[in-house]
Amino acid sequence: MNPEQKSSNKQSRTGEDYALRICGRVTAPLVLDIEELRAMDPVVTDGLPMICGNGDPKGCLGRCRGVLLADIINRAGILITGHNDTRKMFLIAASDDGYQVVFSWQEIFNTPTGDGIMVLLEKDGRSLYDEYGAVDLVSARDFLTGPRYVRRLRSVEIVKV
Repeated sequence: MNPEQKSSNKQSRTGEDYALRICGRVTAPLVLDIEELRAMDPVVTDGLPMICGNGDPKGCLGRCRGVLLADIINRAGILITGHNDTRKMFLIAASDDGYQVVFSWQEIFNTPTGDGIMVLLEKDGRSLYDEYGAVDLVSARDFLTGPRYVRRLRSVEIVKV
């Protein structure tokens, strides 16, 4: 995509047409708009440090409000056909620019890390991207928070290996 197409694409999006897609190993794809995300049980974090993959500090997120990724995944009808399926599942969280990060099912639902994997809706009381209606994803309990910070989260795909 050339820069002009990218720019016009961003200008045409509004909060009304933003949607987070949950797809892959689900009984039916789930699409949540910004209002449906805001209606879910919120979680709040204060002063989350952003640390690059090489350990360099990159600042701090202020007071953030969001929704746990686990709560969103639980709303989708996950396709489980065998007793050990969840042990073989992982999730790919992708932004609108193609950036992707991976989480294992067990990490989200069976470790304390899962309690900090959040879809961010607001920062310091304001929507993250007023003009786009988009949300971010952060893994607040990672030691290095930067590598798995996804700006403008668009989809979460559930995959079984």
